[in-house]
Amino acid sequence: MLPKDSTYDHIKNIMLDVMIVLYQNGIREIHMGAMMRLLGVDDSVAADHDHEIMELDENFATMVAELNKNNKPATIPAGTTIH
Repeated sequence: MLPKDSTYDHIKNIMLDVMIVLYQNGIREIHMGAMMRLLGVDDSVAADHDHEIMELDENFATMVAELNKNNKPATIPAGTTIH
């Protein structure tokens, strides 16, 4: 089972954001070794995943649209000072 903590969720969200940007720019193949390096994984560990590719197809776009539809936009709490 995968861990459920704020760090895990944060990294998962970063990965999804990167994949969305790539998809929106016409890149449909995600190189997992490169993704791991972007997230700070040591090169020797990421190298073990250099041969792995994730395909982003139309199902990815549908999934992202569903996620966006179901997520409520973040709001800034009342009284918060923004610098």
